[in-house]
Amino acid sequence: MDDIQQQSPRDDGTNDAARPRPWAFGPLTLDDGRLRFLDLARGLAIVFMVFQHVQIVFAVSEGESSALGAAFLLLGTAPAAPVFMVAMGFLFGSSTRTGVRSGLVRGLQLFALGYALNLLRFVLPLLVRGDPHAIELFGGTWWGAFFEIDILQLAGLSLIVLGPVKRYVRDPPLVLALAAAVAIVAPLLWGAGGGSVVLDPLWGLGEWVSFPLFPWLAYPLLGLALAGFTGRAASAGLLMRAWALAGAAAVLAGAALVVLAPAGSVILAFGDYYRSGLPVQLLLAGFVLLWLPFLWWLDRRLAWRAVPRYLTSLSRNITAVYLIQWVLIGWLAIGLGVFDRPSWLAALLGVPILVASHLLALGYHRLAAGWRGRRQVPQVRTGARRGS
Repeated sequence: MDDIQQQSPRDDGTNDAARPRPWAFGPLTLDDGRLRFLDLARGLAIVFMVFQHVQIVFAVSEGESSALGAAFLLLGTAPAAPVFMVAMGFLFGSSTRTGVRSGLVRGLQLFALGYALNLLRFVLPLLVRGDPHAIELFGGTWWGAFFEIDILQLAGLSLIVLGPVKRYVRDPPLVLALAAAVAIVAPLLWGAGGGSVVLDPLWGLGEWVSFPLFPWLAYPLLGLALAGFTGRAASAGLLMRAWALAGAAAVLAGAALVVLAPAGSVILAFGDYYRSGLPVQLLLAGFVLLWLPFLWWLDRRLAWRAVPRYLTSLSRNITAVYLIQWVLIGWLAIGLGVFDRPSWLAALLGVPILVASHLLALGYHRLAAGWRGRRQVPQVRTGARRGS
């Protein structure tokens, strides 16, 4: 999950020329200190992910077989997690305040947060309810549910890797080569060393390993490379055209490999969404490189009203929204037995879950901001007395 947030600059009276810029977005235009097209991408990604999750959990039997369920499941693939991870790498690479230490600290926090989420959304409802059907549906044991590897663990490990790469590999083509290398070698690593809670986050094959670092590290590395290319671009239009052309080339190459890959090839095997070979990795990366320029083009032609503003708010609160929607889904499914429902009902439930998650996230951030403000007041007063 992307937790490197775009920040609006504060007017603190410092001269703009003297104040260090927190972001290096090259020719890309900021609005209130943010890239609006990236907020659109992240906001849509969390929407698609919520509606995918309700299909997976609430419509266990019908989700994949119905047209409606299949559509929501598809929206929760390429426009969701790959976009999250590319955006995270891009923002990490574009920030002038990120490095080895910040990547390590925030990465460890997100990694631990992933297991805390497993406790809240799966383990506690399982222990409270104890429904045999629910326990079987969600992994068999609370122990297995606790050690699921989801996108938060992936994001945490990725940030730990991005810090040294950003510092020591400064040439964007080399970073891009690293991303390609990860996608190529990943199928050779899956399951190496047997399943364990130590190795599963890296290349596990278990049912509860949704986002192993290999191959998913390729996407934040791609974002890091894009940040480097963006800093050297002459204009936003040329930059987006280059992204789109690269995306089209990746899609064509991926499609060709799907057709031409020899039978039995490990690296070129199709695989599935969570563990796929090079052809699918190229297709997904190509989609992202086409999707982001499309949203940039769309943003320039949109009246900035209700829907885009709502998506921007989701993007600003993306980590909290992600956590809360999963806790709500877990307790509804396991605690209250809301599973094995029709796809249309699962889709309808996605609406209040998304809205409630967003509102709760906004409330949490306001309370946290107020608490931080109250902590800072005594420090300011103490400083004033000492200076008098």
